[in-house]
Parts: sequence; C-alpha cells; structure tokens
Amino acid sequence: MRRPLVSRPYLGAWLVLLWSAALAYSTYVNFLGLSFRPLEWSPDDRLGVNYYVYHYSAEALLAGEDFYAATPPGFGDHYTYLYPPVTILTWVPFTALESFHGFLLLTAITIAVSAASAVAIVRFVEDGWDRTLGWLDVGAIFLFFLGIHSTGTLNFGNINLLLAAGIVFGFLALDRGREVTAGVLFGAVALMKVFPALVGLYLLRIRSWAAIAGATATGLGGLAASAIVFGPDTLYRFFFEILLPRSDTAAFVGGYPPDGTYYVTIQRPLSHIIWNVYPDAPAAVLPIAAALVLGAVLAYCYLGLETKTDHLVAIHATLTATVIFMSSFRFYLALVFLSWVPLLYVWHEEPDDQRRGQAVVLGVGLLAVAYLWYAPLIWSYWPLVVAFFAAGVGVVYAWYEDVVPTLFVLGGLIASITSRPSSMVSNVQEYPGPLSTLLEPLVTVGTLQLYGLLVMLAACLLYKYRQGVGVADVREAGRVLRTDLEEGTRTVRARLNG
Repeated sequence: MRRPLVSRPYLGAWLVLLWSAALAYSTYVNFLGLSFRPLEWSPDDRLGVNYYVYHYSAEALLAGEDFYAATPPGFGDHYTYLYPPVTILTWVPFTALESFHGFLLLTAITIAVSAASAVAIVRFVEDGWDRTLGWLDVGAIFLFFLGIHSTGTLNFGNINLLLAAGIVFGFLALDRGREVTAGVLFGAVALMKVFPALVGLYLLRIRSWAAIAGATATGLGGLAASAIVFGPDTLYRFFFEILLPRSDTAAFVGGYPPDGTYYVTIQRPLSHIIWNVYPDAPAAVLPIAAALVLGAVLAYCYLGLETKTDHLVAIHATLTATVIFMSSFRFYLALVFLSWVPLLYVWHEEPDDQRRGQAVVLGVGLLAVAYLWYAPLIWSYWPLVVAFFAAGVGVVYAWYEDVVPTLFVLGGLIASITSRPSSMVSNVQEYPGPLSTLLEPLVTVGTLQLYGLLVMLAACLLYKYRQGVGVADVREAGRVLRTDLEEGTRTVRARLNG
C-alpha cells in the first residue's frame, strides 16, 4: 500500500514534533552563527568539541600517551575522555581523517542513523497499533530526532542520538522476540553512559532473561576487555577518578541553585525539599530519595501489563526515570524518543464534529504564530502568560476531550522549552502578586523540561489508574517477585556460563 501524504490529523503528535523542530531552528542558527544577508557563518566556539575529545584521545592512544588526559587543542583541560577504556577503540578509525572532517563524518552518520530510527518507530506504531502514518508523520518524526532536544548533540559532536538509536532498535528487537540482540544493544548503550542500565528494570519485569543475559554479557565483557587491553589500573581509574565524580551529588546539598549546571533531574526539587526539612541530611540521602520516588512510579506502571499500550507506558516510565534519576543534561531526552513518539500516536483521538476540529486547528495555528513571533513579549507579562497557557490547554483538550492525551501533549510541549531556571526566575519575579508567589519557587527548584517530563509521567499514571490497577495488583506483584528473581538468577547464570 502506498503511503499517503497525510493519513489522519494527528494533531497532538504534530504539535509536539513540529514544535521541537521550530524551536531548534533558531538554536541551530545561533550555534552556527548563520547570516543570510550576506550568506556567511561564524560557528560557536565549541562546535564539534565532544567529537574532538574522542578524536584527539584516540590519537593519544596511538601515540602511546594517556588518552584520559588528552584534550583538544584550544579547549580547556576539563574536555577529556569520559567513557570506559575499551570504547576508545571505536574512534581509532576516525583518526585517518583530519579532525574537522571526522566531525563531519560523525554528523552524517548521526543524521543517517536518526533517519533510520524515525522509520523504525513509524513501522513500530503501524505494526503494533494498526495505525497508518503519512509522509508528513515520517518527516515530523525525523525532524523531532533533530529538534531542540538534539541541537547540542549535533553541535558538539556527541553520541546521544546514536545511543538513542541503540534504545530504539533494542526495544524493537525485543518486540520481535530477538531478546539476545536487544540485550546486546542495551548493554552497549549502558557501557557508554552507565545510567541506561536502568532499562534492565523493565527487562526484569517482563522476565526477559535472555535479554538480561545479553546485556550483562555485553557490559561485563566490555569492562573485562578494558582490563585486558589497557590493564586493571586504567579500569580502576575510570571508575574512581572519572565515573564516580561525575555524579556531582555534593553540589545538590542544601538545594541546587537555579544558576547551576542545566541538569534535568528530579534531584533538583528533591534537594530543596530534603535540606529544608532535614538541614543536616548527608548527601547520600538525595539519590536514595530519588530512587524511592521513581521506584514507586515504576512499580505502579509495571502492574497490569496486558496490552501493548500497557507495555509502552511501562517503557516510557522506565526511560523517563532513566533520564531524570541522575544528573543528566537535557540532550539525554533523546533516550526517551522510543516511547515518547509512539504514545503521541497511540493516544490519538479526533473530534467527531468536523467544525469543532477545524476550530481547534485554527486556534492552534493562531497560538503557534503568536508564540513564534512574540515569545519574549509573552514571557514578559504575566497576564499574557496566563492567557496563553489557558488557551493552549483549552484547544488541546477541545481536540481530545480526554485528560490523558491532553496531559501527554502538554507535557511534551513544556519539555521542549529550554529556558534556564535562572532566566525564568528573573522573568517571574516581575509578575505581580500571587502569580509570582506561585511560579518563583517552581522555576527556582526545577527546569521546564523536568516539569514537562513529569506531566507526561502523570498522564501515564492516570492511564494506569483508569486501567483499574490498585492495591490488589501491588500485593500480587509482591508475592511473585521473589520467585521471579530466583528463577531469573538461575536462568541468567546458565546463559552466561553456556
């Protein structure tokens, strides 16, 4: 069957996907320093800096030097290689090229892999939920992969979109019964960034012992190869001099400041709650509290997995928790694309009344034009903020007439706003009366992207509640958990030993 240009009006999906792309445009222009009259460019000083770290670290390895101490010429000493030792071999072939050409090659590979990921997600949605997506949807999903959540990845030459592809194809392999392949892909992603190992919680829930074995073998195999090739001292150095200091937990003690590093983590608001209630709390309390909060959310979303949508919601909760548990940057939101995009299409309804649908589309168009042209003005005056937000919520709800997809779309829109907390604090301080009192604490303790992710999680929790998940399911899960873990441990050991 030929793919149509537009199959159905997936308004909510289009809003989130194209909104991200629209916001990315000005960011790319700024990064590249583009000027169209006359046509010229003066790129950001950090263009390709992450790739240059990989490139010059690989060259240091070939020269017999310490690749963990190598830095690109012209950049600070804090730009150093941060991944397990064996992964440096990935970048050795790139040293055959001049560094800038290597950066261009990595960028081309990243864009191609993102296109493949977008196509894979389209097929995942169409095959799993009997949806038909048009070429407009294919293009919008691809633009989303290159949208506001990926601007830094492409500008700095990072690998986040490649890791996102590993998550995408890992879950698609899992969906098709290729558990070992899925585990290998998940293990490779976790080997690079460590925290995506939390995906293993979902694998435990669905008792995918083969995937767990594949992931474990890949991760441990990579660490063993690091020790064999580079020596145990280098591996020890990676863990205790490079990996552990990156958690930055000590910086959160007393409440993380709004002008601190742009971390998208639930630990930001939790740090203020904990040290306001218990000023003498040790730093270790913070990650424990984050684990308890997110663990409760995951436990609830893991109950009653009867349909493909139930599983997709559980996956989304897992990937979201993976990103917001530790001190992650906003560019790691790409790791959530696998579940984020399909849910926009799965939770799709459209108005029965055609005239109401047309009115909603007109309202969305007017709001979009107003924001793209007058965003600074809107954020500068509190009545415009209130009116714009109320109108946005109203038109989205008028389309769905359902709280779950409305919340999910609104969360996706909020998550694409990248204003730093410090600038948001400056703005809301100008608002009079109760609005400033209400908003200032919120923007002080968290980022808009965190709040967007939490709103989408709230949609997932409401969906589970509507499914009838309750106390009885929690008790039943508790009864079978020990048996499942014992069985799984035996199975994984057998596969690893075999």
